[in-house]
This record gives sequence, C-alpha cells and structure tokens, in this order.
Amino acid sequence: MVLTLAPVFGAMGCFSPHRGEYQVSQGVSVAEPSGEADQLWEAVQETLRRGRFPLDRVDRAAGVITTVPENSQHFFEFWRHDVATTRDAWEATLNPMRRWVEVSLTRADEGPWTQLSVVVHKERLSSPDRQFNSSGAAYQYFGDSLPSTTGLARVTEKDDRWLDCGRDLAMEDYLLRAILKRCPAQVAWTTETSPGS
Repeated sequence: MVLTLAPVFGAMGCFSPHRGEYQVSQGVSVAEPSGEADQLWEAVQETLRRGRFPLDRVDRAAGVITTVPENSQHFFEFWRHDVATTRDAWEATLNPMRRWVEVSLTRADEGPWTQLSVVVHKERLSSPDRQFNSSGAAYQYFGDSLPSTTGLARVTEKDDRWLDCGRDLAMEDYLLRAILKRCPAQVAWTTETSPGS
C-alpha cells in the first residue's frame, strides 16, 4: 500500500502555484447612484453567489460586500469553484482550509466609483493532536471524546483555531474577471497587479 501511494503523494508535491501576475483590482468610472452602478453592484453579488460564497455584509453606502468564511472545495468537488489552482484544491483536500471574500468599491467623497478591488482571505484549521490508544479510536477522530497529546482531557470544537494564511491572489484574479465579464458597466483606466506567490 505504501509503495502504491508514494508516487501519488510525490506527484502532489510537484504542483506549484501559478507564477506571474494577478489582477486584483480594476479602475472603474461609474456614477453612484446610477443604472450602471446598480448593474455593477448586482454583478458582484451574483458572482459571489455563483462561487458559493454566502454573503455576509452588503453595505452599498460603504461600497463593501463580504462573505461568510466557507470551507474550500476538495479536488473531487467539481461542482464548486472557490479555489483557482490545482495546488489549492489539493491543499484544501489534505488540510481543512476556508476562504472568505471582501469586495470593495472606492470613491472620493460623493463622486463616482473609481476602483473595484477583490481580496480573498485564506485560513487553515489548527486543531490539537488527539491521542490514539486503540485502533477503535480512529473512528472517533472527528468527535470530542479523545484526549489531546498535550494533556487536555478532551479535544472539542472550542480548541480549534483558524490560522491566517494570507491572500489567495489566484482566486482574487478569477473573481475579478468573473465580475467584469458579468457586468456591462464601463470599466476603464488603471489596473493594479500583484506578483504571484
């Protein structure tokens, strides 16, 4: 069994994130309020919904839409699309990961929206190691009846922590392009890019 799995895990280690530049924000020139602003605002929400990111804060006055943290898709969940690279799909399959999105439309004073930015936050679950005193304990791994290796009597959900893993630039690029494709509003001028990680 070990010999059979070794090439699979070895190949997974060869995946590397896309190197290059990602588009994470787009200059826009949209008067607010206007019909174009309505279309852009709806395009952002629809893109997030289609990506299966549940909406949390929708604040048009501040120009901010955020989502609830959502567990990231595993490699076999082909019907979902909340990771943008093969490496990220394998990472979420082997380690519990979650992502949440923050979209902002900025403007100076009461003027038009001038910048559309997408930020995707990535987090990894950290849970204390559990003791395995028998082969039957493996069936209780995700429960709360096993003690920890550090002396806790039981490991429960309150002992879990979500660790910040930075931004997911590839997913930011994907979502921004999806928003622009869905929105007929006029987009213009500057484009901010960030190097891949």
